Amino acid sequence: MDVDHPENDQPWDQRARGETEAERLDRNWNSLLQELRVVQTGVQLLTGFLLTLPFQERFNVLSDEMRVVYLATVGCSIAATVLLIAPVGMHRLLFRRHRLVVLVSAALR
Repeated sequence: MDVDHPENDQPWDQRARGETEAERLDRNWNSLLQELRVVQTGVQLLTGFLLTLPFQERFNVLSDEMRVVYLATVGCSIAATVLLIAPVGMHRLLFRRHRLVVLVSAALR
C-alpha cells in the first residue's frame, strides 16, 4: 500500500477486507470523525482558557509585545477550532449528494 496515493488502496481493501469503495469511504469517514472528536475537545478547552485570560488581574501587567503574542495565540487557537469543525459543516452541505469521496479527501487535508 502506498500512503501517498490512497486511491490505490481500493484493490487491497477489496481483496483483504471484502470492502466496496462505499464501505471503505464510510470506514475512513468514521475514523476521521473519531479523531476529530478527540482533538476538537482539547482545542476548544484551550481556546476557552485563552479567552478567560484577559479577565485576570495580572493581565494588565503584560507588555505590549506579550499582548501581541497572546492575540496571535488566540487567533491560531480560534482558527484551529474553525478548521476542526469544518468537516462537520461540509458533511451537512454534501449530505445526500453522494459526494463522500470529496468529503473524505477534503477532511483529511
